[in-house]
Amino acid sequence: MRPDGVCERDTDRLWALRDLPPFPWIAIKVLQLLTDARADDVEICRLVELIRADASLSSELLRRANSPVYGLRARIASVQHAVVVLGFDRVKTLALTVGVGAYLKTALKLELLRRCWRHSLACAILSEELSRGCLLPVDQAYTAGLLHDIGRLALLVKHPQAYAGLLEVIEENCLPALESERDLFGVDHCEAGAWLARHWDFPPQLAEVAAQHHLPPADGRMTLIRLVHLACRLADALGFQVFRSSQSEDPALIFGELPRRCLYLLDGGPEALKDRVTTRVNELE
Repeated sequence: MRPDGVCERDTDRLWALRDLPPFPWIAIKVLQLLTDARADDVEICRLVELIRADASLSSELLRRANSPVYGLRARIASVQHAVVVLGFDRVKTLALTVGVGAYLKTALKLELLRRCWRHSLACAILSEELSRGCLLPVDQAYTAGLLHDIGRLALLVKHPQAYAGLLEVIEENCLPALESERDLFGVDHCEAGAWLARHWDFPPQLAEVAAQHHLPPADGRMTLIRLVHLACRLADALGFQVFRSSQSEDPALIFGELPRRCLYLLDGGPEALKDRVTTRVNELE
């Protein structure tokens, strides 16, 4: 066991994650705030201080806060104003999205890899929407959806050309994705995500989501893992797949596994839902 608590056997097996750039400190701090249910003045001031400490994050957050998606008539001119107008939870999730996007910036120059980020954004948006009907915390659902594939995102940050090549091989030959990742990198993105979530001191539930989001739910309870599992499948069904060779499900079948309270999201049909998600993904991207 090393001094940092990482097993030497893990470092041997997880060679593909060695020397990985650290996760943005601003995103880690925002994640810590996300796990605190309080929205008191101290926490709000702390969030504003964190965002202001990063000029690029501040400017990008303000740009997105002023986008037509939020339909605000008055222009948001400061981080403090953004917190007041958009609300504490919305600013936290926006700041986290911007921070993760900045982490992926170099990798996203490859068009194939942009699909991975767009899938994560679509999953975050759908997790957020579904959480309202499933009576789960909205900001936790968005965060879990955004970071469910953190293992994949880390692999493409460290090995962008190799992961882009893997995407092509999987699509051309209809290969199983997780097994193909293990063959190339010695680890699949679920294992990588769970390890990184613990290594980067993410909240424990995010490590569980990263590890288990592809597993069929064990029972009928609507947990955060099950919510992200369904949102992930729904993102694929709406055209936000990572692997385009995979056959899409009928969105209506996925909604059949959700509480009836969620059915309002299908008003106008799957295409209308896809259009709404696409608009938000384009803004966030």
